[in-house]
Amino acid sequence: MSRTFSEEVKEELVRAPFGTKDEIRAELLGFIKSRGDFDLKRRQLIFSLHSFAASRRLLNLLKHLSVPVLEIVVERTHNIKKRFIKVVSEYSESFMMVDPFSDVALFASFLRGLFLSGGSMTDPRYHYHLEINLFEKGVLESTKEHLKKYFNIKAGILELQNAHKLYIKSIKDIGVFLEIIGVQRKLQEIERVVTERKVISDVNRTVNFIEANAVRTAESTARQIKAIELVKKRIGLDKLPEDLRKVALARLRNKELSLRELGKRLNLTKSQLYSKLKRIIKMAERFGDVK
Repeated sequence: MSRTFSEEVKEELVRAPFGTKDEIRAELLGFIKSRGDFDLKRRQLIFSLHSFAASRRLLNLLKHLSVPVLEIVVERTHNIKKRFIKVVSEYSESFMMVDPFSDVALFASFLRGLFLSGGSMTDPRYHYHLEINLFEKGVLESTKEHLKKYFNIKAGILELQNAHKLYIKSIKDIGVFLEIIGVQRKLQEIERVVTERKVISDVNRTVNFIEANAVRTAESTARQIKAIELVKKRIGLDKLPEDLRKVALARLRNKELSLRELGKRLNLTKSQLYSKLKRIIKMAERFGDVK
């Protein structure tokens, strides 16, 4: 089964180096706030994850903090393509004693835990969107505030029925976020994709402009020809002033040329030629519709 772009990012994050004990606790706290549940009676902490990469990182975090893992269960959900990984560990009050918002390094570790356990992002080839799902709105509001404070990242919060979602839509901010939490290799791929999308977008814009300009030119030329033919039929081109007669004849003989090209042949600027053709069109409008 092919992996999603999010899972590929998380696979890279599994290998991110571990920092100080407090940074490890801050990352674990990100897991707890996103996908952790307490059983205070049994003094257990229960994690519910959908990512194998996230579960491996969690087990390594617990190992670094010497926290016994009591149970690991892999179950299928109602969606047969997804698995549910349940990790049960002992609970300690020390898990909650770190303030992830007090320090940039701690906050970065906390963000890594949040993204690994409850985050996802779309493939940048199709759309720019990163999000993190949490149950605690207060945690997301603080996260949003400190993303702006520490890294100038603009994030939004969406309220759902049973949870809340923090999201980032700017590809620039998404790139900064991923760099903060330790993504390097996939970030290079994202930057390449973004560059390719920009080039394609610029090319499409240019092609659309050229096509639209060609249509406008063709419609303008057709109107000029129609006006000249109408004047020729009603009064004859020989009745026109000499400068207009030359322009009319040149246009009839060179229907494929642009105004600039035709102007060069007549030793006229584009503006001068346009003005003379406009006079012919105004004259033709007295005899009928030239649109």
